[in-house]
Amino acid sequence: MEQKSSEKITYDISTLSRIMKKDFIFVIAVFLILLLIFTDISIYESFGSVRSRKLEAENLAMLYVSDITQNYADATTHNEQTLKNILFGHMNFTALESRDYNYSIYKYDPASKRNILIYGTDYYKLHKPISVEIDLKDFKCNLAVAPTGYWVNVHLVIVLTTLSLLLICAFTILTLLFFKLRQSNIRLAQLATLDQLTGLYTKQTAIFTLKKEIDYAIRNGTQVAVCFIDMNNFKHINDKYGHTVGDTALAKVAKRLLESVRPEDIVARFGGDEFIIIFRGKNTGTDYTSTVERIKAVLNVPAKLSAHVLADISASVGLAVYPVNGNGVEDLIAYADKAMYEEKAKLKRAARNTADSNIEELR
Repeated sequence: MEQKSSEKITYDISTLSRIMKKDFIFVIAVFLILLLIFTDISIYESFGSVRSRKLEAENLAMLYVSDITQNYADATTHNEQTLKNILFGHMNFTALESRDYNYSIYKYDPASKRNILIYGTDYYKLHKPISVEIDLKDFKCNLAVAPTGYWVNVHLVIVLTTLSLLLICAFTILTLLFFKLRQSNIRLAQLATLDQLTGLYTKQTAIFTLKKEIDYAIRNGTQVAVCFIDMNNFKHINDKYGHTVGDTALAKVAKRLLESVRPEDIVARFGGDEFIIIFRGKNTGTDYTSTVERIKAVLNVPAKLSAHVLADISASVGLAVYPVNGNGVEDLIAYADKAMYEEKAKLKRAARNTADSNIEELR
């Protein structure tokens, strides 16, 4: 039977798994990078807001300190009462109050080791204040400024956090859609790679794999063997018991073939009731006779195809070995196919001879 090579690229399950794993790692990496970027932006903007407010408070405090120092120097008397008169009578702190700042003018008492209030809010009620020293002629005091709430802009943090969460949620949704699409693509690839009835590889996958194995054998000096298998009794089963039982017979043969070979070998349904096995990575000079006989013996055992059907699912097997029986995919498959048909012809001749002998005995 003449075979034509397929140009369509197919993938085996291990290749599909590697593709899926790489995609998953890539998506997780992008997710973590985005999360890091959004977190960094939120932190930077939050701390930037804090730095900006502290710088503003410090500049305002220095302006007020300059005014207080100038008014105190212009006064005729210099004591704490003079300072209080200036603060209560001449100073206007609306610039701080309008920007939601609290302030406290205080002096440090070494005896009690506490800050004593002179004007404004009690120092100990301020939240992390900025203090600027007021250097007067007779004594020193300080002007402390702090926000009515917190240095950080809570509204800005809420906005940035919300934006980050929305972006992450959008990315998560896109990721899920991506995985859904990817799974659909892999499912379509599997439909093209696997036979839906038997679960074996398809003809195209077998040809693609055989070509790769021949290339590997050329590079490494190994050999590749191909078994071409055709059921002997499939037409009879299909015609007598129906297509459902026929499908069961194909599935039984597929299961037995998989159990007869190594995990690294390739078993494929070549079409109809034909199967192919590719023995991978064998050393030159390997004898496949025992393997072929084992496959025949496994298939020669009748199979229960339904509650009332016990049928013969035996098959004829043809073997071809690279580079002994051919140098390419088409050569090997053609040789194995020819060997299989020669064996099938022998079985038919043997069956006819047996039938003729039985008739002769009856005479």
